[in-house]
Amino acid sequence: MGVIENYSEARRGTVGQPVIAPSRDEIRSLCTDQSFQRGVGYYNEGRVLETTVGRGQVTATVRGTHDYDVVVELPREETDTHQRGGVVSTHCSCPYDYAGVCKHVVATLLELRDRDEREADSDGESDTHRSTGADIETVVEQTAPEALRRFLLGLLEDDREARDRFLAFVGEASDKRVPDYKQEIDKQFERASNRHGLIEYDTRIDLSRYDDLAETHRETGDVEQATTIYRAVAEAIRENLDRIDDSGGHYRYQIERAVEAYAETVAEADIDHAQRRDHIEYLFEESIDAEFDFGACYDDALWTVCTTTDDYRHWLRLLDDQLPDVSLDPEVMATADESATVDDEGETAADESESVDRESEADGDRGEDVEDDAGEDVEDDAGEDVEDDAGERRPEAVLYASDFTAGPLDVDDFTGGTLDIAHLTVGPLKIEYFVGDAFEQFHVDDQTTVEEHTAEVQPVESRSTETGLTAALRNRNLLSTYAELLAELGEGAALSALYEEIYLEDERFCEAHARRLMEVGEETDAIEVVENGIATFGFGSTLGWLAAELYEGRRPDDYRETLRRLFVDSGEFAAYDDLREACSAERWESVRAEIEQSLREQSRERLIELYVHEDDLDAALSVVLDSDHLALLRRYRSDVADADPEAYFEAYCDRLRPFAAGNTGRRHYRKIADHLEQMRGLVSESRFESFVDSLKEEHSNRPAFLDELQKAGF
Repeated sequence: MGVIENYSEARRGTVGQPVIAPSRDEIRSLCTDQSFQRGVGYYNEGRVLETTVGRGQVTATVRGTHDYDVVVELPREETDTHQRGGVVSTHCSCPYDYAGVCKHVVATLLELRDRDEREADSDGESDTHRSTGADIETVVEQTAPEALRRFLLGLLEDDREARDRFLAFVGEASDKRVPDYKQEIDKQFERASNRHGLIEYDTRIDLSRYDDLAETHRETGDVEQATTIYRAVAEAIRENLDRIDDSGGHYRYQIERAVEAYAETVAEADIDHAQRRDHIEYLFEESIDAEFDFGACYDDALWTVCTTTDDYRHWLRLLDDQLPDVSLDPEVMATADESATVDDEGETAADESESVDRESEADGDRGEDVEDDAGEDVEDDAGEDVEDDAGERRPEAVLYASDFTAGPLDVDDFTGGTLDIAHLTVGPLKIEYFVGDAFEQFHVDDQTTVEEHTAEVQPVESRSTETGLTAALRNRNLLSTYAELLAELGEGAALSALYEEIYLEDERFCEAHARRLMEVGEETDAIEVVENGIATFGFGSTLGWLAAELYEGRRPDDYRETLRRLFVDSGEFAAYDDLREACSAERWESVRAEIEQSLREQSRERLIELYVHEDDLDAALSVVLDSDHLALLRRYRSDVADADPEAYFEAYCDRLRPFAAGNTGRRHYRKIADHLEQMRGLVSESRFESFVDSLKEEHSNRPAFLDELQKAGF
């Protein structure tokens, strides 16, 4: 709160004739609704500073976007003025150029008015009022009931807000619905808008009357009316957000608070699932349709409202409608799993016949028997089972290592008519099948694609303008919520089935799926999931560490390679230390040399950090000194310079001279001063000062350079 200097003296005439402070109603008459509301906010926030009153004039500094100077000329006590609001003239240094006075003048006058009232109280001018207010309960008790009744009726007749509060307090049902409250709130937004229909920055419409009214209904157990008000507040603000300059987040907080209060009102009420269903459905619809990224607050509200198994299952069914491409219902999934079970001996005769007919039409040569390398008959019907070398039936579309009996195939094997080799009995070959000579590790039995493990969310009309990224994020959020609900309900099998369908939708799902598989001892399947995830999302820290955890003790070579990548690609020194422990002394020498070479080519900074980690400061210093970049000298000064301070200083001198001469401007000169600060302490002070003096001499024709060095203490 600002302090009015010499105010008491001004009132008593020692500085000049006292001024007449305008009343709040008079102040309100000087400005628009918007300016008054914002002025009230500025006054309440204590933005009125350094106020001085004297000789019919009030001056103040008001803190806004900048500090603005306000001057208000007011009539003196003996002056019979008819100026509006008792104000002769006003001036403010702000850029306000609309009707009435600005919010800074309003705040100043409110400061004057309220301080005037407090000063009057301190002079004993309001003793009767203070006495009455000090013991209001006694006064009420001493007042006749009929007098109280007349007073209350008059108050409620004149004050609509008080009338609504009173009716809520006595439990009288209200016939007002969401549209009624929203219409009232919309009118407040209209009144607070500028001539362009916009709500300017820092304009805070006071909606506390609705919070108070809803709280009263809530206390009396009227859940329907309380939630109606909270819903109206949230919806009305959301619908007006596109015209609000709400940089401070005030209205966002109001929405979130209203939604939170809505959920708390439902949760604390003594109602059953059937009564909560409408609230669950409303919050769910809003979480789907909410713009301006408010879906999360409605999701939080749903977790507050839903407390029973029936609540969670109803929420699941609502999600089902938004996720048509995923078999999420546990009963549906169980049925689907049973119907999807295929006999190991192959398809039915009817299916085989249809398959053969289709393939015969497509290719007259397909469908005949051919001999494999072992001389066994193998059917070549696309989609049919074939016999492998051991006489076992297996799906035709599966490629095994045994198919590559001659090792890697050349381009000539696929051109010039040389297509009669036995390898092609398994059908068309894909380029990914020929990735080197390590085919003994290549077993394509369950090929997977991103499409097989992702899902789409049911589109709704309100999202027609969503970007692909927004839709994808919404999709992942819905799937994440479904997974949380299944976990809450203990539906482990359904959750695993869900993750199997969607784990390539998001890296989080991939990790969760793999960890669930690990929990039930399905490490082989978990490895496959992680490897598919890495192929889809790239090699990162999360899946990389999970892969290392799975490989450890099972696939030593893959374990070591994963740790190497975690360090080289992601800078994980814990992986580096684990890798060293996983290698024999002989192997470690070659592995470390390989790592150094990789870092030398990819990241000089990472190589320096490796040497520092190994406490090999001489090697780190060598890399730093080999660089021409001042940034490296500055970055690793504290870690590396102690290996040879003089060499470090000389390298700094050699690089700083051309840097200093390469540009001009105070910003550039301040950078030079920063580098000099890093150099100080490497050598004796006299040697350092000698270098600084030489720089000054070289650039003596640059006054700004010399000035910046002097400011920095050089």
